[in-house]
Amino acid sequence: MRPRVFGIISLLVFSLFLSGCSLNIFGRRSGVQITSNPQAEVTVNGQSYGKTPYYTESIKPGEYTIRLTPLDQELQPWETKTVLSSGYITIVDRQFGKTSDLSSSYTLSFEKLGNKTATEVNVISNPSNISIAVDKTPAGFSSRPLENVEPGDHTFDLSAPGYQDKRVPARVFAGQRLVINVTLASAPVIPTPTPTATPSAAPTPTGKNTSITPLPKQATSSALLKPYVEILNTPTGWLRVRAKASADSDELAKVNPGDQFPYKDMETPGWYYIEYLTDKWGYVASQYAKLVK
Repeated sequence: MRPRVFGIISLLVFSLFLSGCSLNIFGRRSGVQITSNPQAEVTVNGQSYGKTPYYTESIKPGEYTIRLTPLDQELQPWETKTVLSSGYITIVDRQFGKTSDLSSSYTLSFEKLGNKTATEVNVISNPSNISIAVDKTPAGFSSRPLENVEPGDHTFDLSAPGYQDKRVPARVFAGQRLVINVTLASAPVIPTPTPTATPSAAPTPTGKNTSITPLPKQATSSALLKPYVEILNTPTGWLRVRAKASADSDELAKVNPGDQFPYKDMETPGWYYIEYLTDKWGYVASQYAKLVK
């Protein structure tokens, strides 16, 4: 009877880990969970450990080099270094794309804080300075640690212009710094339609995955009354306008660097509310925009 009970408990615990949580149950040992899509061979410090998903809760704390080699030989291997902390499970996940640019990954690890009741979340990102939403609420950017995040389970939505949004589930512990090391996948390049003599009307969005062409660039600087918002340079050459102040909200339009738009203060940290077309309003990330007062 014992083997069956142990198997059921192991299955329940592993299912919990797959949700992105880490549990403080190992005393002086460390744990690591490694997942990927598609399946890959796992090598830790040069030693083979089978295929993903891989999990162990009996490994010495310290720095390890983890290498994942996809079973699909057309995909490129991936390697990362991470520190396993005593008493906690480090989570490593890789989503392989056709190229490295189209692949994403994240690692969840922990560092002890001096204050046993404090919490901190540090996001190390590629690209740098991506926007962060905690439980769908804008919380800042990866350039600054997040403090006062309540202990417990959370979702972290990570986004940047020109990259695919990433949602990471993780558990925050009192007295520990949660380190999220994330690489976003580049957004697929959508061919730009050939311009015609007569510009077509702005497309009406029907959902998050609708292909939206950037609005025509303003011919000259708008003589707007202050305050107004000016769009800054972005890696993609345009900036998304969203229906709500959230990285996973519907995309309404794309606006161009240098263009200026009327602004309304909606008290949404990390976002500006602009009139991108006459009587049409939406949110843009303040990371790539400037409020002119």
